[in-house]
Amino acid sequence: MTKTVSKTTVEMLKKLDNEALASCLYAACDLALRASRGSVQVPPEDMTADDLVRQLITQMPPRA
Repeated sequence: MTKTVSKTTVEMLKKLDNEALASCLYAACDLALRASRGSVQVPPEDMTADDLVRQLITQMPPRA
């Protein structure tokens, strides 16, 4: 997995408020921890950091 994040993804993250950004960070850490323990599948080698961050953002539940 590449570790760089594009300007587009950075702009997506900048649009999140503190609570949404914290939720996204928590989700990323939780996913990494579960993958390291083998309880979820490790992302494919060709998945980029951009792909992962965008997937997390789009899967976040809508805010009320």
